[in-house]
Amino acid sequence: MASIRRAAARLPLVLLVLVAVLAGTAPTASAEARRVDAAVPATRDGGPVVLVGIPGLLWRDVTPEATPTLWELAGHTSIGNVSIRTATSRTCPTDGWLSVSAGQRALSERERFTVCEPAPKPERVGSGARIPSFDTYVRRNARSVFAAPVGMLGQAVRDAGGTTLAVGPGAVLGAADRSGSVDHYLYEPGGLTRERIQEVSLAVVELPGLTRLYPDPPGPGPGTGADEGDDEAEERTEPDDVPEWERAGALAAIDDRVRALTGILPEGASLMVVGVSMDSGPSELTAAVWGRVTDQGVSGPTDFLASESTRRPGLVALTDTTPTVLAELGVDPPAPTGGRRWHTTGRPPTTEAAVDELVSFNTAATVVGASLPGFYSGLVTFQLLIYAAAAYALHRYSDGRPTRRALVLTVTRTVALAGAAFPVASYLANLVPWWASPVPFLALLACVLAADALVVAAAVTGPWRRSILGPMTVVAGTTTAVLFLDLCFGARLQMNSPTGYSPIVAGRFYGIGNIAFATFATGMLMAVAGISHELVTRGRRRAAVAVTLAIGVATVLIVGWPGLGTDFGGVIALVPGLAVTAMMIAGVRITPVRLAAVGTAAVAAISALAWLDLQRPPAERSHVGAFAAQVLGGEAGTVLSRKLSAMLGTFGNWQLTLLAACALVFLFAVLNRPTNWRIGALQRAYEYAPTLRAGLTGSLVTALVGFAVNDSGVAIPAIALTVAVPLTLSACVWALQRGDRTPPEPREPVGTAHRT
Repeated sequence: MASIRRAAARLPLVLLVLVAVLAGTAPTASAEARRVDAAVPATRDGGPVVLVGIPGLLWRDVTPEATPTLWELAGHTSIGNVSIRTATSRTCPTDGWLSVSAGQRALSERERFTVCEPAPKPERVGSGARIPSFDTYVRRNARSVFAAPVGMLGQAVRDAGGTTLAVGPGAVLGAADRSGSVDHYLYEPGGLTRERIQEVSLAVVELPGLTRLYPDPPGPGPGTGADEGDDEAEERTEPDDVPEWERAGALAAIDDRVRALTGILPEGASLMVVGVSMDSGPSELTAAVWGRVTDQGVSGPTDFLASESTRRPGLVALTDTTPTVLAELGVDPPAPTGGRRWHTTGRPPTTEAAVDELVSFNTAATVVGASLPGFYSGLVTFQLLIYAAAAYALHRYSDGRPTRRALVLTVTRTVALAGAAFPVASYLANLVPWWASPVPFLALLACVLAADALVVAAAVTGPWRRSILGPMTVVAGTTTAVLFLDLCFGARLQMNSPTGYSPIVAGRFYGIGNIAFATFATGMLMAVAGISHELVTRGRRRAAVAVTLAIGVATVLIVGWPGLGTDFGGVIALVPGLAVTAMMIAGVRITPVRLAAVGTAAVAAISALAWLDLQRPPAERSHVGAFAAQVLGGEAGTVLSRKLSAMLGTFGNWQLTLLAACALVFLFAVLNRPTNWRIGALQRAYEYAPTLRAGLTGSLVTALVGFAVNDSGVAIPAIALTVAVPLTLSACVWALQRGDRTPPEPREPVGTAHRT
């Protein structure tokens, strides 16, 4: 047993070294880009801000041969990927421009997500223009779950005494004030001159050649004095994928327009090029460029873009564009925005390496996004097969020839451990750059299966395999250690993981996601149950409680700490589960009064963390501090309504709902069903290891509360049970392998009431 304790003591150190050495290979940032620098380009000297929106522009489009101008800009300015998620899962150009206008996720009027609609035709008002139906966008978005203040950008510029210029119908949506008006308007960039740009504060230019919504009108390029094109050219078309040969020609034309535009920009102007949307094919991360016009041309820090919204080098959100434009103009937003201003961070020394890293990150995001339906279908199928096979094995081979029975039960235990290790294996897979493979999906699957096999091998080959909770503790402990260390190192393993979060879905960019929280919390509670079992059997109950509280409190802190886990609901869910587990291990009676005290402690803990985050400047606050500010400002109702709607909507995910239901049925019906040993396997496992009940009960409490307070809803208990039930099954199989042997009596029964 001493060897077991020594090996268990070394396990966290081994995992720490492994993750510290390899985590830097995850597809988030290079070694040169790990330090986020709060610096921004040089202070403005009064020049205009020119925002160029190119719907559908991706970094893989930018090459020295196809787009020499954009490639040169990438080599002399700051660059990054843009998460373009708006209020709907598909970002059409109209949605993208409205989100830029609002600084918040917005949506257009379309009723069918399968069709993108062109921006409405502006009507001339002197040298400017106005969108007659703009108030429809304003009202609809004010009632939406994000309460996007459409028109905020143009209104803020106008209120500060500035003027706006829009080039193209979509650009009017981005630059308009709350009445839907811009001061100056051109249909296409042929009429742009240096003088026209110099006389405005904000110029918004749309280059829609990569979309099928607007044909690119023929005519001279910028600087020739031409005026608007033919308004009748605006026609609605279906958003088909643009053929490669046609896309290459469109890219060349856009590059020519960008070259002509940069040639007429006045010195001191700030240039922002942003892929504001995708109107065909699956969503991807688009491209962004940020520089300033000097006497040497457009230049700036040759860095990656970043923001406090994402806290990821080389990644910004579309809504970050709005506060960045206003900051460049020296204007404060009139209302809180969903985005944060851009800043810069280090990047690889060559343009090729920097662009390749951005392309690789987008590749990982798109592959994971495309594989999610198949991944979760496979996960659900695998888990259900485990339950079905285990139910058959426990019934069919509960008695009979010892050799055959031992083999079947051993295989059942190994497969159960593999099922429990599957979530953590999906994170460990990101230690290998699978996204660089010619067949990234197959590489991802191979990495997940290999990581799963390694975790199971560690669980069943050490001396702890002879203990009822030994293999379970190794799998649960590995799950806990990997996610704990991942949070310490910036959550690199969660980004672009099938059970992590995606920059395309954009539900979260940093901290711990809801799926990862369910895995992390369950792994921790089951791990402390296994550790406590070893201590309690040696008569060291106080030490078991102390270890449980120490590990649990550390987990609560890292889950809720701003900038690390940053999970408001996670703290509320985890504290009750931890308290129930600790009380059962200590043998303390669980009463309504004590549960109420635990709930109060959970609220107090998250309130303290929120207060600490609230002391930061608004631009530096995490989700926790931002929500606290909304509560104090009376604006939290919108956020809570959105989360409640999302939580209730998860019942529509029949796969995860089925998984959660089947796991509960298997746990409380199949494992409790009497066998030839006359009692259920679960009850027999409890007799051998009473702390198992504490860990399992705490996990169920956390899953239930997590379901109620998180917008992921049913996904929380489904994933928690995916870890907890197979681990419990492994302990039950061990208990059945002991046959009719009488289990040892613990010195003090766990979970019984103690008189005080």
